[in-house]
Amino acid sequence: ADFNYLSTSSAQEHGFDSGEEWIETVDALSTFGIKGDAFFDVMRSLCIILQLGNLTFEPEVVYGEERSSISSIEALAKLSTLMGVPESEIETAMTKRFMMTRGEEFTISLKDTEARDGCDALAKEIYARVFDYLVRNINECTEPKGSAGGVYGTISLLDIFGFESFQVNRFEQLCINYANERLQQKYVVDNFRAIKVEYEEEGINVFDFSLIDNSDVMDLLEGKMGLMVQLNEECVRPNGGDESFVYKLKVVCSDSNRLIQDNLHRPYEFGIRHYAAPIKYDARKFIERNLDKIPNDLLKCACHSANPLIRQEFQRLSDSLKEGQSTGLKKRSAATKHLVATKFRSQLTSLMSIIEESRTRYIRCVKPNKVMRPRTLDHAHTVSQLESAGLVTAIVISRESFPNRLSYDVIMERFKFLTYKYADCHLDTADIKQDSEILISHLLAGITADTHMGRVRPFACGKTKVYFRVGALERIETIRQEYYAERAIQLQTWMRSLQARIHYLIMKRGMILLESQIRCYLVRRSYKMKLKCALIVQCFIRRVLAKLEYLRRRNNHAATVIQTRWRVIKPRREFRAAHLASIRIQSIARMTICKKIYAAKKKERDAEHAMESRMTMMQQNFDDASTVGGGGTVFSVDEGLLEEVETMFEFLRKEIVVLRKKNTKLKRELAESEAEKREMFNHASSTEHAFALSKIRSEQLTRNNAQLTENANRFKKEISKLKTELKTQQYGHELQLRDMRQEFDMALERRDAEVKTLETKLQTTTAMHKREVQLITDDAERTREENYAEIMRLREEIKRTQDSHQDYLSKLMGVLETTQANRSTSPHEEELIREKDSQILELNTELAKLQKSTGTTPQDNKTRKDTIRSMKYIVKKNREHRKVRVHEIDQLVNQLEVRLSPDVRSESQNIIDSLKDAIQYDEKCNSKMDREVVNMIEHSSSYYIPLDVNNQNADYGAIVAENQKLRRKLEKKYTCKKCGFRREKKDHHDDDGSGDFGDSTMIESDVGGSSSKFLESVVEE
Repeated sequence: ADFNYLSTSSAQEHGFDSGEEWIETVDALSTFGIKGDAFFDVMRSLCIILQLGNLTFEPEVVYGEERSSISSIEALAKLSTLMGVPESEIETAMTKRFMMTRGEEFTISLKDTEARDGCDALAKEIYARVFDYLVRNINECTEPKGSAGGVYGTISLLDIFGFESFQVNRFEQLCINYANERLQQKYVVDNFRAIKVEYEEEGINVFDFSLIDNSDVMDLLEGKMGLMVQLNEECVRPNGGDESFVYKLKVVCSDSNRLIQDNLHRPYEFGIRHYAAPIKYDARKFIERNLDKIPNDLLKCACHSANPLIRQEFQRLSDSLKEGQSTGLKKRSAATKHLVATKFRSQLTSLMSIIEESRTRYIRCVKPNKVMRPRTLDHAHTVSQLESAGLVTAIVISRESFPNRLSYDVIMERFKFLTYKYADCHLDTADIKQDSEILISHLLAGITADTHMGRVRPFACGKTKVYFRVGALERIETIRQEYYAERAIQLQTWMRSLQARIHYLIMKRGMILLESQIRCYLVRRSYKMKLKCALIVQCFIRRVLAKLEYLRRRNNHAATVIQTRWRVIKPRREFRAAHLASIRIQSIARMTICKKIYAAKKKERDAEHAMESRMTMMQQNFDDASTVGGGGTVFSVDEGLLEEVETMFEFLRKEIVVLRKKNTKLKRELAESEAEKREMFNHASSTEHAFALSKIRSEQLTRNNAQLTENANRFKKEISKLKTELKTQQYGHELQLRDMRQEFDMALERRDAEVKTLETKLQTTTAMHKREVQLITDDAERTREENYAEIMRLREEIKRTQDSHQDYLSKLMGVLETTQANRSTSPHEEELIREKDSQILELNTELAKLQKSTGTTPQDNKTRKDTIRSMKYIVKKNREHRKVRVHEIDQLVNQLEVRLSPDVRSESQNIIDSLKDAIQYDEKCNSKMDREVVNMIEHSSSYYIPLDVNNQNADYGAIVAENQKLRRKLEKKYTCKKCGFRREKKDHHDDDGSGDFGDSTMIESDVGGSSSKFLESVVEE
């Protein structure tokens, strides 16, 4: 293609004829009043857009600064011709930006990519303005007169956006999918929200509305703190960026289940779960495309264009931007007014308000294949479109809802007669709702519907209506139709019998009539045969007679020919005679006419000659009649002469009248000629004056031209002088730049040396830090092992104490049980009591000895407390020493961070952070271990049974109660909850005694029970 913007596709790919399409386009535009200069302006604007696509930019480096320039000179020249703007102005606007800061103007050179983006932005803006111009003109032409008063209605066709999901989704896809979400919400409201409200009013379980409701998506997109608001705020915020926009969106909308926050997303990526499918968006250039602000340099360049359409549209754009700045952009509403998201949202809101006021019909268009080929269906592509349009979900909801409904009155009216089929169906209640439910239950017995809640009844009874699921009402109607079909079959049987009887009678009558017709036919055929034979005879006779006549005429043929010739000759002679006679008559008539004309002319001529002769004779007679005598003249005139004179005067008078008319006509023509002559004279004089003025103007222009030439020469001299000065300044600037570069290189070398020195120090400090960390780690590991060994020793000691106490308690329980049994059954109760009391005293004595041997006697409590106090002091000293060491390590790390240069600090920061985390984690573990050791020390004192040896007269009832209590605790401990087996030793279910028994620790009287359980958990950890 000749244009870069059209190089991706062509009309031939889609089967279009450019010539025919061009003619149709021109005719269509002329229909809407776009013709003549307006048409050429539109075409030139499109040519400017295409020519902007042909501009190419190449990078260049000038004095270390990266710049760009236009390399396509020919395309630039064509663009300059089309726009009516000088090439230098276009190139400056494309490759440079002028910025005003604190009253000073700065020029910034653009890179080739930035210049290309600005060129594309200008092309898009021109295309948008041309499109708006065409739409505005078409709407004005198609709008009926008086429609502003609301007299006319409208029938509108909205071609909605298709749901878009590409490999990389940008800002345009977000806007398109946002519009689809709004339209999907309108579709849901129109089709399902009313049904939901009706179900709730009737008291029926509502279907799962969340499958199709996208209100949460709309809250995410256009809520008070939604995506559009966050994007607009980021656009008007100074130094706003795409990644900060994504971060704020994920923080503010983190509670939305529609926002996809994946740890694998890049900082500029986010996802949204749309109603059709989840989509991941790339937020790069979101801010730039939302601003959609054409640079002021390009805007001014377009305002200087010679094309009226572009100049007027961009001047209107410039005025609107100035008006927005004058009204105060500090307000949020004013600042976001011209953003693309705000304009798109307002236009979409306006569209939705128009749709709300109209009756809506939905037509889903599905593209059968991607290759645009007829009679080809791509099933996967079609199903994907149906899923994206939400139709599959809508069908699922429709299947779970109640598409059919009937009131109770209609139910009883249509289906009450079907109760004859069910013997147990009695509709004798006074409640029509209950009767209807009974009737429908019998009619739909054994039928269920499959929904998301499982198998349910195929109908539901509301307050005023009965709602049927898919197929339920059809089932009842089928039963009703079957009943009517049976009755219809009986009626049909009776009717067929009657019709057969009538048919038989008709057939009988028809047979009789047929027989009579056949007889008639036979007689008629015999008559026709006879008639035919008579005709044959007649024809033969006529043939014979005609042959005889033919022979007679053939014999008389010659006479006939002669007669024919004679008859032809006679009329021909008559015709020729009549023709000659007519010619003769015509000549005579012409001769007569000519004679009359000749006689008239001759008469006129004779009259003239007679008049002349009479004039001559009258003059002669007048001369003869005049006599001269005496002192005067005497006239003697004849009467006849006077009459002739009068006749002569009359004739002359007529001639004079004719001559006067001719004279008047000639005078009028003469006056017209003089008027034309005067006009020509005036025109010649005005031409001479104009020529003189032109001559004077030419002389003035000559003098001005000479002056301008002189000024141009002077300016050229000044320009050459300025160029010389500029070269001198450039040379000086290059010298300064060279010196600055040398200084910069020296400073860079010094900085590199400092960096190397700091790196060496860092390596030394890192090695020292590693050694110190290793020492601290070894100390902590050694301390941990010592604590662990101490814990294991204490645990073994507590375990031995528990086992010995358990054996003594078992013996004690046996003695108490035996004593109780003997006391309740022996006849010599008093003797047995004394005997058992002596045994109990012996057991108490042994228990006191055991307590003394295990160090749990009251006399040793002071010694134990001193030991616990000393152990706590040791733990406390270790903790303080470790805190001082950790503090020193933190100071060393901070000094290391200060000494590192910024470049090296960024690389070593991860190592330093990990080191700090390790130190903190180790300190936490040691602190936790210290607390556990102190807790263990505080609870490690042995628990002993406080039996008073000297108190031999204890209450017998208290002893029995204590005995029963201890027995229950032992039974509970040694009884398995799974199988009820009562154990004596730890050998049930497993070897290590891990069966599911009621209590895995000793009873409360066991020494150190709680401490044992706690130490076991510590060791496992």
